Amino acid sequence: MQSLRKLLALAVLLGATPWSASALPAWARRYNMPCSGCHTPSVPRLNAVGISFKWAGFRMPDEIGEAADLRRIENYLAARIVTAYDKVQVSGGEDEANSFSIPSASLFAAGPIGKHYGAYLEFDREQEGTVDLIGSLSGVWGNESRYVGLRVGQGHMLFAGGGVAGFDRPTAISTPLTYQESLTSTIPLQLAGDQVGVEAFAVFAGRLRTSVQLLNGLVLGAGEEGAAVSRRDVALTSQLMWDDVGSGVGVAAYAGNALGLVVADPTAAKRYYRIAATANKIVDRYEVMGGYAIGRDTDVPTGDPLAPVIRSPSGSSYWLQGQYTTQRQALTLFARYEFLDQDRDAADASRTRSVVGAVLPMNSPEYFRWSVELFSDSFAASAAPGRVGLSTRLQVAF
Repeated sequence: MQSLRKLLALAVLLGATPWSASALPAWARRYNMPCSGCHTPSVPRLNAVGISFKWAGFRMPDEIGEAADLRRIENYLAARIVTAYDKVQVSGGEDEANSFSIPSASLFAAGPIGKHYGAYLEFDREQEGTVDLIGSLSGVWGNESRYVGLRVGQGHMLFAGGGVAGFDRPTAISTPLTYQESLTSTIPLQLAGDQVGVEAFAVFAGRLRTSVQLLNGLVLGAGEEGAAVSRRDVALTSQLMWDDVGSGVGVAAYAGNALGLVVADPTAAKRYYRIAATANKIVDRYEVMGGYAIGRDTDVPTGDPLAPVIRSPSGSSYWLQGQYTTQRQALTLFARYEFLDQDRDAADASRTRSVVGAVLPMNSPEYFRWSVELFSDSFAASAAPGRVGLSTRLQVAF
């Protein structure tokens, strides 16, 4: 029983970063176990053990209320660097991108504190030279069969970033258009974007997690001299793991306000709604997964002073993915089809994307990860040329 608890504790520490894009090797060192204990097929995707530990914060559910050991600081510190090559070409035109880069270099300090609490801090130097700070505080109370929790901080507060099926991080490099792009052409809300907020959640029977989030909302240059105006949006989520290997289904809804759309009145708020669902099924080394989302913006001005018609545009998006992981090398091969229509009232606002790729964890405990993707974009608008691209990443964490 003790060895099982140690294995599970390792999995939560590897998979419980509620705001991060990857596991932390410091937690692997802590228990001398591989990252694959809770990441399948590879970091950052979570399996059932990893999902359970994430839901419980930095502890296994049966360890809620037990004091954490803070004596070894090396078990709380880690670093990660990502090197990349990207080539994107427009049909009949020049390269849109063709370069090597270091898109991310991060330092982490994270882990459980006391009997109920945990903290996460990440300094990430982006490709543009800016340094982003992501951090959170969390607490969990109850027992392994039923518990409640609270998170507050900045990071992945919306639908994508860690959870069941498509609410988890992507297998390889790119996030589906459903989460990475705005669902509508009028309000640029990305469901995979970072926000500041607070979340209250409850987990029942270790399989069902529901939550409510209060968020800082979306501000488009509103306020005096472009200063931000504080808003409060709300998101509701529910996720269910329906088997022991991590298959599940999730639904989420978001309601908010956008400021800055009306030039004459920058504090005027325009409402928007987003609803998303995702599901996956894992059978042996095969997995199928998909997601669907719709969005609507209400009372949006056209921007034409001579025709101030108020619109309520809507958009939708879906994606389907299949993948297979080889037994010997844990190499995962996948293919994904995506569709995005940012204005369903227009005839030429849709876009499709096809993606194929592979991801390979290396070394043990998998501190290296290599991934590659090929994609092709097609646009319904005849004036918009297609795009093809190649991306590859080598991630080193230590």
